[in-house]
Amino acid sequence: MSSHRSDASAHRRFTARPVSLRPPRELARSALLSPLLGTALRLARWCGPVTRVDVQGLPDLNDTRAAIREFGLWPRHLRREEHHRDLWLRRLASPKQASRFLHPWRTALRLGLVECETAQARPAPDLDRWSGSTDRVLRWWTLSFQECVERSLRGVADVEPDTALSRLYEAPDGARVPLGRMTHEVTTAQEEAYLPVHRPGRNLGRLARGVLQLRDTGAVTVIRDGRPGAGPEEHGPERIWVELTDLGRYGVRQILLARRCPAPLIEDFVRLEADRFLDALATFSPDGQLLALTSWLDTRSPENALREIVAVAAGPGRALRRWNAALALGTVSSRIEPSLRRLLEHPDPTVAGMASVVLLSSHMLSEVEREELSVAFGHWTAIDVFAAATAMGETGLKSFLASEAAEGIDRRLFDDVGRLWNPEHPDTREVLRMLGRHHPDPWVAARARAAQAQAPAS
Repeated sequence: MSSHRSDASAHRRFTARPVSLRPPRELARSALLSPLLGTALRLARWCGPVTRVDVQGLPDLNDTRAAIREFGLWPRHLRREEHHRDLWLRRLASPKQASRFLHPWRTALRLGLVECETAQARPAPDLDRWSGSTDRVLRWWTLSFQECVERSLRGVADVEPDTALSRLYEAPDGARVPLGRMTHEVTTAQEEAYLPVHRPGRNLGRLARGVLQLRDTGAVTVIRDGRPGAGPEEHGPERIWVELTDLGRYGVRQILLARRCPAPLIEDFVRLEADRFLDALATFSPDGQLLALTSWLDTRSPENALREIVAVAAGPGRALRRWNAALALGTVSSRIEPSLRRLLEHPDPTVAGMASVVLLSSHMLSEVEREELSVAFGHWTAIDVFAAATAMGETGLKSFLASEAAEGIDRRLFDDVGRLWNPEHPDTREVLRMLGRHHPDPWVAARARAAQAQAPAS
Protein backbone atom coordinates (compact mmCIF):
# COMPACT_ATOMS: atom_id res chain seq x y z
CA MET A 1 0.00 0.00 0.00
CA SER A 2 1.13 3.52 -0.75
CA SER A 3 2.97 5.22 2.03
CA HIS A 4 0.79 8.29 1.51
CA ARG A 5 -2.65 6.87 2.06
CA SER A 6 -2.57 6.86 5.84
CA ASP A 7 -2.52 10.64 6.02
CA ALA A 8 -4.65 11.38 2.99
CA SER A 9 -7.57 12.52 5.10
CA ALA A 10 -5.45 15.27 6.63
CA HIS A 11 -5.07 16.86 3.20
CA ARG A 12 -8.81 16.97 2.56
CA ARG A 13 -9.66 19.26 5.46
CA PHE A 14 -10.37 22.90 4.71
CA THR A 15 -7.50 25.20 5.60
CA ALA A 16 -7.87 28.93 5.04
CA ARG A 17 -5.09 30.83 3.33
CA PRO A 18 -2.71 32.97 5.39
CA VAL A 19 -3.99 36.50 5.84
CA SER A 20 -2.69 39.80 7.13
CA LEU A 21 -4.88 41.78 9.53
CA ARG A 22 -4.84 45.42 10.54
CA PRO A 23 -3.98 46.24 14.19
CA PRO A 24 -6.85 45.54 16.64
CA ARG A 25 -7.27 49.23 17.51
CA GLU A 26 -7.85 50.09 13.84
CA LEU A 27 -10.27 47.19 13.43
CA ALA A 28 -12.20 48.34 16.50
CA ARG A 29 -12.43 51.83 15.08
CA SER A 30 -13.87 50.41 11.85
CA ALA A 31 -16.29 48.29 13.87
CA LEU A 32 -17.63 51.35 15.66
CA LEU A 33 -18.18 53.04 12.31
CA SER A 34 -20.00 50.05 10.78
CA PRO A 35 -23.72 50.68 10.17
CA LEU A 36 -25.07 47.84 12.33
CA LEU A 37 -22.92 48.17 15.45
CA GLY A 38 -22.66 51.95 15.16
CA THR A 39 -26.44 52.29 15.03
CA ALA A 40 -26.90 49.78 17.86
CA LEU A 41 -24.67 51.91 20.08
CA ARG A 42 -26.49 55.12 19.13
CA LEU A 43 -29.85 53.51 19.89
CA ALA A 44 -28.51 52.24 23.22
CA ARG A 45 -27.57 55.79 24.23
CA TRP A 46 -30.81 57.20 22.78
CA CYS A 47 -33.02 55.03 25.00
CA GLY A 48 -31.73 56.70 28.18
CA PRO A 49 -32.52 57.49 30.83
CA VAL A 50 -35.40 55.03 30.28
CA THR A 51 -37.69 54.06 27.41
CA ARG A 52 -40.87 52.05 27.81
CA VAL A 53 -40.86 48.72 25.92
CA ASP A 54 -43.29 45.84 25.46
CA VAL A 55 -42.75 42.23 26.52
CA GLN A 56 -40.57 41.67 23.45
CA GLY A 57 -38.33 44.59 24.36
CA LEU A 58 -39.63 46.84 21.56
CA PRO A 59 -40.37 50.56 22.07
CA ASP A 60 -43.81 51.91 21.23
CA LEU A 61 -44.55 53.34 17.80
CA ASN A 62 -44.03 56.97 18.75
CA ASP A 63 -40.55 56.28 20.15
CA THR A 64 -39.73 54.08 17.17
CA ARG A 65 -40.76 56.82 14.74
CA ALA A 66 -38.67 59.35 16.68
CA ALA A 67 -35.59 57.12 16.51
CA ILE A 68 -36.07 56.53 12.78
CA ARG A 69 -36.21 60.27 12.18
CA GLU A 70 -33.28 61.09 14.46
CA PHE A 71 -30.91 58.49 13.02
CA GLY A 72 -32.19 58.36 9.44
CA LEU A 73 -33.19 54.68 9.65
CA TRP A 74 -35.37 54.80 6.56
CA PRO A 75 -35.97 51.84 4.26
CA ARG A 76 -33.47 51.80 1.43
CA HIS A 77 -36.09 52.67 -1.18
CA LEU A 78 -36.76 55.94 0.69
CA ARG A 79 -33.16 57.11 0.83
CA ARG A 80 -33.79 59.45 -2.12
CA GLU A 81 -37.52 59.95 -1.74
CA GLU A 82 -37.86 62.31 1.22
CA HIS A 83 -41.39 63.35 0.25
CA HIS A 84 -42.66 59.80 0.87
CA ARG A 85 -41.13 59.39 4.32
CA ASP A 86 -43.91 60.99 6.36
CA LEU A 87 -46.52 58.83 4.65
CA TRP A 88 -44.44 55.72 5.33
CA LEU A 89 -44.08 56.66 9.02
CA ARG A 90 -47.83 57.22 9.41
CA ARG A 91 -48.54 53.82 7.90
CA LEU A 92 -45.98 52.10 10.15
CA ALA A 93 -48.05 49.76 12.33
CA SER A 94 -45.26 48.08 14.32
CA PRO A 95 -41.51 48.41 14.97
CA LYS A 96 -41.21 45.00 13.30
CA GLN A 97 -42.01 46.64 9.97
CA ALA A 98 -38.99 48.93 10.26
CA SER A 99 -36.08 46.57 9.65
CA ARG A 100 -33.43 49.30 9.68
CA PHE A 101 -34.54 50.15 13.21
CA LEU A 102 -35.42 46.62 14.32
CA HIS A 103 -32.11 44.89 13.49
CA PRO A 104 -29.77 47.33 15.30
CA TRP A 105 -32.19 47.61 18.25
CA ARG A 106 -32.29 43.84 18.67
CA THR A 107 -28.53 43.77 18.22
CA ALA A 108 -28.19 46.25 21.08
CA LEU A 109 -30.38 44.01 23.26
CA ARG A 110 -28.47 40.82 22.38
CA LEU A 111 -25.07 42.40 23.01
CA GLY A 112 -26.13 43.81 26.36
CA LEU A 113 -25.79 47.42 25.24
CA VAL A 114 -29.31 47.95 26.51
CA GLU A 115 -30.78 46.60 29.74
CA CYS A 116 -34.48 45.70 29.83
CA GLU A 117 -36.46 45.15 33.01
CA THR A 118 -39.91 46.06 34.34
CA ALA A 119 -41.01 47.07 30.82
CA GLN A 120 -38.26 49.70 30.63
CA ALA A 121 -35.07 49.89 28.56
CA ARG A 122 -32.00 51.87 29.54
CA PRO A 123 -28.35 52.04 28.42
CA ALA A 124 -26.05 49.51 30.09
CA PRO A 125 -24.34 51.23 33.06
CA ASP A 126 -20.82 50.67 31.72
CA LEU A 127 -21.65 51.39 28.07
CA ASP A 128 -19.31 54.38 27.65
CA ARG A 129 -16.42 52.58 29.34
CA TRP A 130 -16.99 49.42 27.32
CA SER A 131 -17.14 51.31 24.02
CA GLY A 132 -13.57 52.49 24.68
CA SER A 133 -12.24 48.93 25.03
CA THR A 134 -10.76 47.47 21.83
CA ASP A 135 -11.37 43.89 22.96
CA ARG A 136 -14.96 44.60 23.99
CA VAL A 137 -15.80 46.40 20.75
CA LEU A 138 -14.34 43.60 18.62
CA ARG A 139 -16.27 41.04 20.67
CA TRP A 140 -19.49 43.00 20.13
CA TRP A 141 -18.84 43.30 16.43
CA THR A 142 -17.94 39.61 16.00
CA LEU A 143 -21.13 38.48 17.71
CA SER A 144 -23.25 40.83 15.60
CA PHE A 145 -21.41 39.70 12.46
CA GLN A 146 -21.98 36.02 13.21
CA GLU A 147 -25.68 36.62 13.82
CA CYS A 148 -26.00 38.64 10.62
CA VAL A 149 -24.21 35.90 8.65
CA GLU A 150 -26.79 33.36 9.76
CA ARG A 151 -29.71 35.69 9.08
CA SER A 152 -28.53 37.01 5.71
CA LEU A 153 -26.73 34.06 4.11
CA ARG A 154 -28.53 31.05 5.56
CA GLY A 155 -31.88 32.76 6.15
CA VAL A 156 -32.27 35.14 3.20
CA ALA A 157 -29.87 33.71 0.60
CA ASP A 158 -30.54 30.08 1.61
CA VAL A 159 -26.87 29.11 1.17
CA GLU A 160 -24.31 27.53 3.45
CA PRO A 161 -22.50 30.51 5.04
CA ASP A 162 -19.15 28.69 5.11
CA THR A 163 -19.16 28.24 1.34
CA ALA A 164 -19.95 31.87 0.56
CA LEU A 165 -17.59 33.30 3.17
CA SER A 166 -14.68 31.06 2.18
CA ARG A 167 -15.04 32.22 -1.43
CA LEU A 168 -14.58 35.82 -0.29
CA TYR A 169 -11.86 34.97 2.25
CA GLU A 170 -9.76 33.03 -0.28
CA ALA A 171 -9.79 35.89 -2.80
CA PRO A 172 -6.63 38.06 -2.71
CA ASP A 173 -6.81 41.12 -0.48
CA GLY A 174 -8.67 43.88 -2.30
CA ALA A 175 -10.07 41.50 -4.93
CA ARG A 176 -13.61 42.05 -6.17
CA VAL A 177 -15.54 38.82 -6.63
CA PRO A 178 -18.32 38.92 -9.26
CA LEU A 179 -21.61 38.03 -7.59
CA GLY A 180 -22.61 35.86 -10.54
CA ARG A 181 -19.46 33.75 -10.28
CA MET A 182 -19.82 33.53 -6.52
CA THR A 183 -23.41 32.33 -6.95
CA HIS A 184 -22.31 29.65 -9.41
CA GLU A 185 -19.56 28.40 -7.10
CA VAL A 186 -21.83 28.35 -4.05
CA THR A 187 -24.54 26.52 -6.01
CA THR A 188 -22.03 23.98 -7.32
CA ALA A 189 -20.67 23.36 -3.83
CA GLN A 190 -24.19 22.78 -2.48
CA GLU A 191 -24.99 20.38 -5.31
CA GLU A 192 -21.81 18.42 -4.58
CA ALA A 193 -22.85 18.26 -0.92
CA TYR A 194 -26.36 17.09 -1.93
CA LEU A 195 -27.93 20.24 -0.50
CA PRO A 196 -31.08 21.76 -2.08
CA VAL A 197 -30.59 24.50 -4.66
CA HIS A 198 -32.92 26.79 -6.56
CA ARG A 199 -33.01 28.02 -10.13
CA PRO A 200 -29.87 30.00 -11.13
CA GLY A 201 -31.73 33.32 -11.42
CA ARG A 202 -33.40 32.82 -8.08
CA ASN A 203 -30.07 31.87 -6.49
CA LEU A 204 -28.50 35.09 -7.78
CA GLY A 205 -31.32 37.25 -6.46
CA ARG A 206 -31.29 35.55 -3.05
CA LEU A 207 -27.54 35.90 -2.67
CA ALA A 208 -27.71 39.53 -3.75
CA ARG A 209 -30.24 40.29 -1.02
CA GLY A 210 -28.23 38.35 1.55
CA VAL A 211 -24.99 40.15 0.68
CA LEU A 212 -26.81 43.48 0.86
CA GLN A 213 -27.80 42.73 4.46
CA LEU A 214 -24.28 41.56 5.28
CA ARG A 215 -22.98 44.91 4.06
CA ASP A 216 -24.55 46.56 7.13
CA THR A 217 -21.94 44.88 9.33
CA GLY A 218 -19.11 46.60 7.45
CA ALA A 219 -17.74 43.18 6.45
CA VAL A 220 -18.25 43.59 2.71
CA THR A 221 -18.33 46.35 0.14
CA VAL A 222 -20.80 46.01 -2.73
CA ILE A 223 -19.60 47.58 -5.97
CA ARG A 224 -21.31 48.11 -9.29
CA ASP A 225 -19.59 49.84 -12.24
CA GLY A 226 -16.86 51.05 -9.90
CA ARG A 227 -19.27 52.74 -7.47
CA PRO A 228 -19.14 51.45 -3.86
CA GLY A 229 -22.50 51.23 -2.18
CA ALA A 230 -24.62 50.33 -5.19
CA GLY A 231 -27.01 47.55 -4.34
CA PRO A 232 -29.13 44.94 -6.09
CA GLU A 233 -32.31 46.92 -5.45
CA GLU A 234 -30.92 49.70 -7.66
CA HIS A 235 -29.21 47.89 -10.50
CA GLY A 236 -30.19 44.26 -10.47
CA PRO A 237 -27.77 41.60 -9.20
CA GLU A 238 -26.22 40.43 -12.44
CA ARG A 239 -23.37 43.01 -12.57
CA ILE A 240 -22.36 43.33 -8.96
CA TRP A 241 -18.98 42.73 -7.35
CA VAL A 242 -18.39 41.96 -3.70
CA GLU A 243 -15.20 42.74 -1.78
CA LEU A 244 -14.35 41.54 1.72
CA THR A 245 -13.15 44.43 3.87
CA ASP A 246 -10.33 44.28 6.42
CA LEU A 247 -12.98 44.05 9.13
CA GLY A 248 -14.76 41.28 7.23
CA ARG A 249 -11.54 39.31 6.91
CA TYR A 250 -11.10 39.55 10.66
CA GLY A 251 -14.69 38.38 11.20
CA VAL A 252 -14.47 35.37 8.90
CA ARG A 253 -11.22 34.33 10.57
CA GLN A 254 -12.94 34.47 13.97
CA ILE A 255 -15.64 32.12 12.64
CA LEU A 256 -13.00 29.73 11.30
CA LEU A 257 -11.08 29.70 14.55
CA ALA A 258 -14.27 29.10 16.54
CA ARG A 259 -14.83 26.00 14.40
CA ARG A 260 -11.22 24.88 14.93
CA CYS A 261 -10.30 25.43 11.27
CA PRO A 262 -6.65 26.40 10.77
CA ALA A 263 -6.57 30.05 9.72
CA PRO A 264 -2.96 31.28 9.91
CA LEU A 265 -1.72 34.84 9.95
CA ILE A 266 1.02 35.65 7.45
CA GLU A 267 3.45 36.74 10.16
CA ASP A 268 3.12 33.30 11.79
CA PHE A 269 3.04 31.35 8.53
CA VAL A 270 6.34 32.69 7.21
CA ARG A 271 8.11 31.29 10.29
CA LEU A 272 7.01 27.72 9.58
CA GLU A 273 9.66 25.09 8.97
CA ALA A 274 9.83 23.87 5.38
CA ASP A 275 8.04 20.58 6.06
CA ARG A 276 4.99 22.26 7.63
CA PHE A 277 5.03 24.90 4.91
CA LEU A 278 4.94 22.33 2.11
CA ASP A 279 2.29 20.21 3.81
CA ALA A 280 0.08 23.28 4.30
CA LEU A 281 0.26 24.16 0.59
CA ALA A 282 -1.62 20.98 -0.26
CA THR A 283 -4.73 22.29 1.47
CA PHE A 284 -4.84 25.86 0.13
CA SER A 285 -6.87 27.19 -2.77
CA PRO A 286 -4.89 28.34 -5.86
CA ASP A 287 -5.08 31.96 -4.70
CA GLY A 288 -4.06 30.91 -1.20
CA GLN A 289 -1.11 28.94 -2.52
CA LEU A 290 0.21 31.92 -4.45
CA LEU A 291 0.05 34.17 -1.40
CA ALA A 292 1.58 31.52 0.85
CA LEU A 293 4.44 30.87 -1.58
CA THR A 294 5.25 34.53 -2.00
CA SER A 295 5.11 35.26 1.72
CA TRP A 296 7.25 32.30 2.80
CA LEU A 297 9.87 32.67 0.08
CA ASP A 298 10.22 36.43 0.59
CA THR A 299 11.70 35.79 4.04
CA ARG A 300 14.51 33.55 2.70
CA SER A 301 17.14 33.70 0.03
CA PRO A 302 16.39 31.35 -2.89
CA GLU A 303 19.42 29.18 -2.03
CA ASN A 304 18.37 28.84 1.62
CA ALA A 305 14.82 28.01 0.55
CA LEU A 306 16.18 25.32 -1.77
CA ARG A 307 18.30 23.76 0.98
CA GLU A 308 15.41 23.76 3.46
CA ILE A 309 13.00 22.26 0.94
CA VAL A 310 15.34 19.52 -0.33
CA ALA A 311 16.02 18.42 3.23
CA VAL A 312 12.35 17.73 3.96
CA ALA A 313 11.12 16.64 0.50
CA ALA A 314 13.65 13.89 -0.20
CA GLY A 315 12.93 10.23 0.40
CA PRO A 316 10.02 7.81 0.11
CA GLY A 317 6.50 8.69 1.23
CA ARG A 318 6.84 12.37 0.35
CA ALA A 319 5.50 12.60 -3.18
CA LEU A 320 2.83 15.18 -2.29
CA ARG A 321 5.43 17.26 -0.49
CA ARG A 322 7.66 17.14 -3.59
CA TRP A 323 4.72 18.24 -5.76
CA ASN A 324 4.36 21.33 -3.62
CA ALA A 325 8.14 21.74 -3.43
CA ALA A 326 8.30 21.91 -7.23
CA LEU A 327 5.55 24.51 -7.18
CA ALA A 328 7.46 26.60 -4.63
CA LEU A 329 10.85 26.29 -6.29
CA GLY A 330 9.35 27.05 -9.68
CA THR A 331 8.70 30.63 -8.54
CA VAL A 332 12.43 31.23 -7.95
CA SER A 333 13.88 28.75 -10.46
CA SER A 334 15.71 31.38 -12.51
CA ARG A 335 17.67 32.42 -9.40
CA ILE A 336 18.76 28.89 -8.46
CA GLU A 337 19.34 27.41 -11.91
CA PRO A 338 22.98 26.31 -11.30
CA SER A 339 22.00 24.58 -8.04
CA LEU A 340 19.08 22.81 -9.73
CA ARG A 341 21.34 21.53 -12.49
CA ARG A 342 23.78 20.18 -9.91
CA LEU A 343 20.94 18.37 -8.15
CA LEU A 344 20.27 16.40 -11.34
CA GLU A 345 23.37 14.38 -10.44
CA HIS A 346 22.19 13.71 -6.89
CA PRO A 347 22.29 9.98 -6.01
CA ASP A 348 18.81 10.14 -4.44
CA PRO A 349 16.26 9.85 -7.29
CA THR A 350 13.69 11.80 -5.29
CA VAL A 351 16.00 14.84 -5.25
CA ALA A 352 17.17 14.52 -8.85
CA GLY A 353 13.61 13.92 -10.04
CA MET A 354 12.30 16.97 -8.18
CA ALA A 355 15.05 19.16 -9.71
CA SER A 356 14.14 17.86 -13.17
CA VAL A 357 10.47 18.75 -12.67
CA VAL A 358 11.38 22.32 -11.70
CA LEU A 359 13.72 22.74 -14.66
CA LEU A 360 11.29 21.18 -17.14
CA SER A 361 8.51 23.53 -16.02
CA SER A 362 10.79 26.56 -16.45
CA HIS A 363 11.77 28.32 -19.67
CA MET A 364 15.48 27.95 -19.09
CA LEU A 365 16.17 24.79 -21.10
CA SER A 366 16.85 24.27 -24.78
CA GLU A 367 14.74 21.76 -26.70
CA VAL A 368 17.63 19.30 -26.63
CA GLU A 369 17.99 19.64 -22.85
CA ARG A 370 14.26 19.21 -22.35
CA GLU A 371 14.28 16.03 -24.40
CA GLU A 372 17.28 14.65 -22.52
CA LEU A 373 15.67 15.34 -19.13
CA SER A 374 12.39 13.83 -20.25
CA VAL A 375 14.14 10.66 -21.30
CA ALA A 376 16.27 10.46 -18.14
CA PHE A 377 13.59 11.28 -15.56
CA GLY A 378 10.25 11.09 -17.35
CA HIS A 379 8.94 7.76 -16.06
CA TRP A 380 10.13 8.21 -12.48
CA THR A 381 8.75 11.72 -12.13
CA ALA A 382 5.46 10.74 -13.78
CA ILE A 383 4.98 8.09 -11.10
CA ASP A 384 5.94 10.67 -8.46
CA VAL A 385 3.28 13.07 -9.76
CA PHE A 386 0.59 10.37 -9.75
CA ALA A 387 1.70 9.27 -6.29
CA ALA A 388 1.20 12.85 -5.08
CA ALA A 389 -2.32 12.90 -6.55
CA THR A 390 -3.04 9.51 -5.00
CA ALA A 391 -2.00 10.91 -1.62
CA MET A 392 -5.08 13.12 -1.73
CA GLY A 393 -7.35 10.07 -1.86
CA GLU A 394 -9.56 8.77 -4.64
CA THR A 395 -11.35 12.10 -5.00
CA GLY A 396 -8.06 13.97 -5.38
CA LEU A 397 -6.75 11.46 -7.90
CA LYS A 398 -9.91 11.59 -10.01
CA SER A 399 -9.82 15.38 -9.95
CA PHE A 400 -6.19 15.36 -11.11
CA LEU A 401 -6.86 12.81 -13.86
CA ALA A 402 -9.61 15.06 -15.22
CA SER A 403 -7.39 18.16 -15.20
CA GLU A 404 -5.16 19.56 -17.94
CA ALA A 405 -2.10 18.85 -15.79
CA ALA A 406 -2.52 15.11 -16.34
CA GLU A 407 -2.88 15.30 -20.13
CA GLY A 408 -0.15 13.34 -21.89
CA ILE A 409 1.64 12.24 -18.73
CA ASP A 410 -0.51 9.14 -18.37
CA ARG A 411 0.02 7.92 -21.94
CA ARG A 412 3.75 8.62 -21.96
CA LEU A 413 4.00 6.56 -18.81
CA PHE A 414 3.43 3.38 -20.81
CA ASP A 415 5.57 4.02 -23.90
CA ASP A 416 8.29 1.88 -22.31
CA VAL A 417 6.85 -0.22 -19.49
CA GLY A 418 10.24 -1.67 -18.60
CA ARG A 419 11.43 1.75 -17.45
CA LEU A 420 8.78 1.78 -14.74
CA TRP A 421 10.96 -0.59 -12.75
CA ASN A 422 14.42 0.88 -13.40
CA PRO A 423 14.77 2.50 -10.97
CA GLU A 424 11.55 1.50 -9.28
CA HIS A 425 9.67 4.25 -7.51
CA PRO A 426 8.43 3.10 -4.07
CA ASP A 427 4.85 3.97 -5.07
CA THR A 428 4.86 2.48 -8.59
CA ARG A 429 2.71 -0.54 -7.73
CA GLU A 430 0.10 1.49 -5.87
CA VAL A 431 -0.04 4.12 -8.63
CA LEU A 432 -0.61 1.44 -11.28
CA ARG A 433 -3.33 -0.13 -9.16
CA MET A 434 -5.12 3.21 -8.74
CA LEU A 435 -4.78 4.12 -12.43
CA GLY A 436 -6.12 0.71 -13.39
CA ARG A 437 -9.18 1.23 -11.20
CA HIS A 438 -9.94 4.92 -11.66
CA HIS A 439 -8.51 6.27 -14.91
CA PRO A 440 -11.34 7.58 -17.13
CA ASP A 441 -9.53 6.51 -20.34
CA PRO A 442 -10.11 2.75 -20.81
CA TRP A 443 -6.87 2.41 -22.82
CA VAL A 444 -4.75 3.92 -20.06
CA ALA A 445 -6.55 1.91 -17.38
CA ALA A 446 -5.94 -1.31 -19.30
CA ARG A 447 -2.25 -0.51 -19.82
CA ALA A 448 -1.89 0.24 -16.10
CA ARG A 449 -3.38 -3.15 -15.18
CA ALA A 450 -1.13 -4.89 -17.71
CA ALA A 451 1.96 -3.11 -16.36
CA GLN A 452 0.97 -4.06 -12.83
CA ALA A 453 0.79 -7.70 -13.89
CA GLN A 454 4.34 -7.43 -15.31
CA ALA A 455 5.82 -6.09 -12.10
CA PRO A 456 8.97 -7.94 -11.00
CA ALA A 457 8.77 -9.96 -7.82
CA SER A 458 9.53 -7.80 -4.80
